[in-house]
Amino acid sequence: MSARRLVLGLARTIRDAVAAHRGAVDLVLTGGETARRVLDALAVTELDPVGQVHHGAVHLSTPDGRSVVTRPGSFGDPDSLRQIVQALRPHPMERKATP
Repeated sequence: MSARRLVLGLARTIRDAVAAHRGAVDLVLTGGETARRVLDALAVTELDPVGQVHHGAVHLSTPDGRSVVTRPGSFGDPDSLRQIVQALRPHPMERKATP
């Protein structure tokens, strides 16, 4: 199987998994061509920068509020994916003490 066919198959698989999931799904995409093909399969045509998780890992948002982090496949320390996932996790609401 060619690399192009493999990437297209992966993009379709991700698209189907996202469609089957109820609610918004955030994405972590590594590798430039793979990220582009997944975004194309999901019909994401616009991304707005939110910030940087670490060098090379860019946090973006889609118009529908989904978070997307892209990172070149060769970037990041061994804990890069852990850092990205932690950045995407919802932060627990602060509890205020009531008298």
